Amino acid sequence: MPEISEPAVRAGRASPLPPDERRTAILAAVQDVILERGTAVTTRDLAAAAGVAEGTLFRVFEDKTTLLREAVLAAIDPSLALVPMRSIDLDAPLEQRIVEVMRISQARVERTVAWMSLLHQLGRPDAGDAHHGPHAAFQDRRRTVGSAIRAELIHLLTPDEARLRLPLQEVADLLATILVGSAVRTVESARSGGDGGDVPAPQDVAAMFLSGVVDPGASPEPHDLVPEGPTSC
Repeated sequence: MPEISEPAVRAGRASPLPPDERRTAILAAVQDVILERGTAVTTRDLAAAAGVAEGTLFRVFEDKTTLLREAVLAAIDPSLALVPMRSIDLDAPLEQRIVEVMRISQARVERTVAWMSLLHQLGRPDAGDAHHGPHAAFQDRRRTVGSAIRAELIHLLTPDEARLRLPLQEVADLLATILVGSAVRTVESARSGGDGGDVPAPQDVAAMFLSGVVDPGASPEPHDLVPEGPTSC
């Protein structure tokens, strides 16, 4: 990790990072210890994880709560999902690409659930609170990233556009809807104390998305349909 402590005073030491980069580096460095110890983490723990003196933390962040809140928001930044999505091999079979998208989304949601519990403990900042700025910026970023993720889904589907029964944009929107539904199931499972075993597997969701839920060999005849209710003579 780049040097993020006090300015160098001896030859051979790395130059200190610019303020914004130092802030980002600290936020990344402290995430593991925050996730491990929650709000009970001490400033000494945080400083040790970041490799800086405690005083340095408070030259960068207003207080411990500010640091914790910004670390959580950095950890759940939805744009982080774009990096692994962009590494998916476009030459891989379509089903494999969809499975990878599902796995990436599910992993992000599982990690976010753990962080959101901590954010809930910290409380939601009021509009006039100094902590409201980063929170509001996060909400704006989430909306922007949503469009970027949809664009990435279109990119991943494009090699097979000729095979699709619907326009590319509609298929991408359907896939995005399925990702949201899967995320909700993952959150519900975590809140109920489940281990995620009740959440449909990525490969099953991908197969359903690509083939639908109706057996292509099933008869479409009316006698095979479930009756709406009892009929009267």
